[in-house]
Amino acid sequence: MKPAPAISAMDLLNAVPLRSRTVRGERRPDGGWLLRVPLRRRWYTRPPLAWLMPISRERAISLDRLGSEVWQACDGRRTVEEIVDLFAAAHDLTFHEARLSVTEFLRLLVLRGLVVVAGPPKTGAAR
Repeated sequence: MKPAPAISAMDLLNAVPLRSRTVRGERRPDGGWLLRVPLRRRWYTRPPLAWLMPISRERAISLDRLGSEVWQACDGRRTVEEIVDLFAAAHDLTFHEARLSVTEFLRLLVLRGLVVVAGPPKTGAAR
């Protein structure tokens, strides 16, 4: 298997994160969100084993208020750089402080299947 090509910092900032359509969310009273992500059905989640023990078909992930701000900003229109700018302005941070926090959190959201990230268009690519 060929390793994935390295992504430059500029490409990452120009990428557009989008919330996954499979995620269901409910707002909590404290300002956070409870997100539910469907799990892939594995062989052991089918009968007869499923008759013997209850197996969840989704995973619940709780976001605090700060995480919820980033997740909600992933609307498919804003770039990562714009989300970083919004977060920095809202929390009185420098761009670089906010970039570190936001990009790391976005990485975790992608790993958990909550967000997908579309890269910037390739230079010279046909539109």
